Amino acid sequence: MANFTKKAIIDAFVKLLNEKTLAKITVTEIITTCEISRNTFYYYFEDIYNLVDYLFNTEIEKLQEITMTSESLSDECELVLDFLKNNRTALKHIYDSANRDQLERYLFKALDQTMLNFVKHCFKDIDIPQGDLHFLARYHKYALVGFLINWLADDDDEELESLLKRISLLTEESIRNYIEKLLEISRQKE
Repeated sequence: MANFTKKAIIDAFVKLLNEKTLAKITVTEIITTCEISRNTFYYYFEDIYNLVDYLFNTEIEKLQEITMTSESLSDECELVLDFLKNNRTALKHIYDSANRDQLERYLFKALDQTMLNFVKHCFKDIDIPQGDLHFLARYHKYALVGFLINWLADDDDEELESLLKRISLLTEESIRNYIEKLLEISRQKE
């Protein structure tokens, strides 16, 4: 019953978030929508911002489980595409609120492990220093978050699919070139 109630609260919140900005959503609206008491809401969440954090952390866990099975960054981007398109209004409402930093932290955290897993997977057979792997993942994570934030600020839904494909191709090629240069420098030192 507890999981059902928590899911009902989250579903009600996401429904409301797709209709209005975060600042205009109240606990009263959430509890009315999912037909629970105020005490029940506060049993699960301290406030709406705690609910946002929980929602983001849950989505990060789902994303990381999914991306562990993909073979390329392009595959990973395809997996993320539906989530972004289906939740664009809700994400935009959070982005346009005073809680923009929560969304940015979510994107950075979600992509942090995803990019690192991808870089490690691409070069699992090559001995590359951990510092370089982390640098590559971090560099491309920042680029991708920048593009996603810009996409949220723009109104062109159709561009996202093309944008993610272009980013993934550029990222994969950039990583390969960087690794080749590292290996070349390493061979020259020997």
